[in-house]
Amino acid sequence: MTKSVTRLFQQFQPARYGLALDLNQDDMTFNGTVMVQGKKTGRPSQRLTFHQKDLNITAATIIKHDKKGDKVIEVTRINKQKSFDEVRLHTDEMLYPGEYSVNIIFGGKITRPMNGIYPCFFEHDGQQKQLIATQFESHHAREAFPCIDEPEAKASFDLTLITQGKQIVLANTPIMAQTTQNGKQVTTFETTPRMSTYLLAFACGEFTHLEATTKHGVVVRTYATPDNTKHTQFALDVAVKCLEFYNEYFDIQYPLQKCDFIALPDFASGAMENWGLITFREQALIVDPKNTSLSLKQYVANVVAHELTHQWFGNLVTMQWWTDLWLNESFASWMSYLAVDELFPDWKVWTQFIVDEQSLALKLDALENTHPIQVVINHPDEIRTIFDAISYEKGASVLNMLHNYLGKDDFRDGLRLYLKKHAYGNTKATDLWAAWEQASGKPVGDFMGQWIGKSGYPIVTANISDETLTTAQERFYLNPAAKKEQQTWPVPLLANILAPEEILEKSSAVAAITRGEQPILLNKDRMGFFRVAYNPEHVEVLAASVRSGALSELDRLGLLADAFEAAKAGYSSSVDALKLLEAYGNEDSSVVWDVMAAGLGSIRGVMDDEDLRTAMKPFVRTLVGKQLARLGWEESTSDTHFDLLLRPVILGLASFGEEPSVVAEAKKRFASMKLPEDVHPDIRGVVYGTVSRLGGEAEFEKLLAMHNSSTNSEERVTLSASLTNFEQPDLIEKSLAQIKQENVRLQDAAYWVAYSFANRYARDKTWDWMTANWDWLENNMGTDLSFFRMPNYAARCYSDIAFLPTYSAFFEKNLSPAFERPIKQGIETIEWQAAWKQRDLAAIKKYFS
Repeated sequence: MTKSVTRLFQQFQPARYGLALDLNQDDMTFNGTVMVQGKKTGRPSQRLTFHQKDLNITAATIIKHDKKGDKVIEVTRINKQKSFDEVRLHTDEMLYPGEYSVNIIFGGKITRPMNGIYPCFFEHDGQQKQLIATQFESHHAREAFPCIDEPEAKASFDLTLITQGKQIVLANTPIMAQTTQNGKQVTTFETTPRMSTYLLAFACGEFTHLEATTKHGVVVRTYATPDNTKHTQFALDVAVKCLEFYNEYFDIQYPLQKCDFIALPDFASGAMENWGLITFREQALIVDPKNTSLSLKQYVANVVAHELTHQWFGNLVTMQWWTDLWLNESFASWMSYLAVDELFPDWKVWTQFIVDEQSLALKLDALENTHPIQVVINHPDEIRTIFDAISYEKGASVLNMLHNYLGKDDFRDGLRLYLKKHAYGNTKATDLWAAWEQASGKPVGDFMGQWIGKSGYPIVTANISDETLTTAQERFYLNPAAKKEQQTWPVPLLANILAPEEILEKSSAVAAITRGEQPILLNKDRMGFFRVAYNPEHVEVLAASVRSGALSELDRLGLLADAFEAAKAGYSSSVDALKLLEAYGNEDSSVVWDVMAAGLGSIRGVMDDEDLRTAMKPFVRTLVGKQLARLGWEESTSDTHFDLLLRPVILGLASFGEEPSVVAEAKKRFASMKLPEDVHPDIRGVVYGTVSRLGGEAEFEKLLAMHNSSTNSEERVTLSASLTNFEQPDLIEKSLAQIKQENVRLQDAAYWVAYSFANRYARDKTWDWMTANWDWLENNMGTDLSFFRMPNYAARCYSDIAFLPTYSAFFEKNLSPAFERPIKQGIETIEWQAAWKQRDLAAIKKYFS
């Protein structure tokens, strides 16, 4: 189904845009003129082609520049090619390679889907108000003006915006002039640096801001709607410190005079790194001390750091084509942890990196229908399929492995070489490998080429006896029915002993060893991107080390995570994983408990058996007992940062286990709740989840009223998880009906669908709702990444193979390039979950009974 396109940069290379846009918010339209100055390349022809999508092109002229002077060339025909998002300007005269200016007059619509130019809505002082914002990545600049909408087509931009009334108007660069003409506000901005079209951005509306200045003189402002501006102080502080850290780490000064951050009420993704005007979903920038959980506060710091990384890595130096998107995103994902660790060392974020980044990537990459980190993109529509855990989290995990291999100094010095050499230009991955090789003298290209060019990752089986270590590797597949490929990787074994073979490059190896005081363990501290399966006798030895506290928390995490995932895939039994879990009775690490909770949650969800759910509850109550007694409901001055993160995990498990005291306390707190602030934000999810799981119409109506009156983005998402959690059929239908109402923002609709699928009582009704409302979803969310994840949201909640024909039939008739991989992943997910259930359900039930 893949369609390929000719890259327009190969026939016209823009150098400068002069763009003027007149925004009419009353009728949701805009008119504009654009002057594109650049060079025609290639063979002589009788047309110039630019990208456009859904624009009304009314006039165009071409001016040829040469030594003889300027010559106007008449455009005899304007032809739009909808299937290629192109406008073709035809001439009778032959156009030879050289310098040209192209002037185009056009108009378009401001549309609700959150890309191109779109509106945001909010309430202030009892009045409904509107902002205008943009989202041009990956290929939506063409919806705002004719251009060469490809990352390699870098140019400078001179932007003028004509807006209604007196509004705050923002863009990538500072305002150069602002006047009033014919009752409208005309704002002209300074010329941007040379950059890709997807980085151009602007916004206008009723904003207020906080401000600070870095020690290098960069003005940093955080903008939000008036009621939320005061809650951007934390993000502002992080941004200033982060900019200063990056200036020193990269040894290149941030090149703009200002760096604005803006929290938008409606925004499809988390944030967008537009150069000098970084846009955010409110949830990713706003920290309200009374209403923001600790986990979200960490998330805000991480997103701010991620987007600021892009100001150098992505904006200053940009991938040549979307095939190397991972280079932007994985590096920003990895670098954000380095920065946050520098700013908040007590958070120990590298420990959380393993759970939040690496674990996500390992799960997606265990499917046959995954993709390499570096994947060929033939058409921009395919780009949506790679904004995923492979391009972000797997790439970051492989970079973490490389950082460990090179050492921090050579890693940093290679980055400095790369950024200085290619500033304001475009690159391929090989350019970065060359810089690291120059800095370190190590064969980075050979090592990284194998990790980024192959799908999947290895599972290393380790058979350990008194005198030998026998290792073997093969690609790890969750689905036993996958068409398995024989692959090998250069696997750094990362043993906790001095092993004769540090990197396993062949399919198997045998080495003589000398046992020490500690039992042998591979992939120490989870630095490598692979899983390990030990022989049963050695698992028992390692379990004893878990009980005694001899293993580090990351080694405890890795041992248990690998055991559960190997069981899901059929490499070992689920009962063996559960027996290993018994060794974790004294566990007090939040990251390890995340794995424990996820393992039990997978069993509960995939096995989908009511008798099993009932049998699991006493086990869960016993498992959490010690930590529940230690942590309770209230914060203590003795709590560590990780205790604060662990408390909601323990309370949530205890609630599922129907621990009487926890259930009673959750109900009590909800009953006395008049405002959200009455319950600590860290534990609100537990309170809401408990009363929705066990409650009825009265609880539903109270939660719905709280949702509809809340202006806090995190709170609304937390409440949506609870409103979709009821078991009564009428309340399920009422919950699903909310999705299309004004009280649910389009950016949140996918949460409602995903959460509703996760409710076993609502699963089938959610499928019926989704299929019946597919046209509405496509019309309103059709360019949003979450829309293309609908096949995944549905599939992960079904482990009955009998559902597969229904699933396949619906999605096959809605197939497109952007849906091809998610649908295949969904089919595979149903297959492996059904296989795991059929293989292990009886044994798991026997274990718990």
